[in-house]
Amino acid sequence: MMNNDTRRQVAVARATRRYGNAVRQGSIPCRADGNSAGQTYNYRTAAERSELRFTQVKQVLMEHGVPPIQFVPYRNFALHVDKLCRQHSGETLRQLASAATDYWTAYGLRPEVLRAITANVFNITLDRD
Repeated sequence: MMNNDTRRQVAVARATRRYGNAVRQGSIPCRADGNSAGQTYNYRTAAERSELRFTQVKQVLMEHGVPPIQFVPYRNFALHVDKLCRQHSGETLRQLASAATDYWTAYGLRPEVLRAITANVFNITLDRD
């Protein structure tokens, strides 16, 4: 039996292979420059980053005793913050991450867990209100 890390790596490799085949076959549009290899590489990089983030978020959730049934909303929060990290930086990122914490807290997620995710996974320190 494979451990979870090996299965995730195989899943990323398999998804990347399927994505590359779909781009070459034309069922997924190729970039304007026609560089399908570069497009597939970017897809693989994003998939690997996503899996790494999920593993880190899962570790934080387990440390805080969050039941597995509640992992999905916390992962959605992490995806939200990950997108903010790709679009913003500095003080703007910190303010938007704080606003995201408030937003997801309103959905019933625990603010201390959300702050731990932003601190441990994304290295963003939030002020405690």
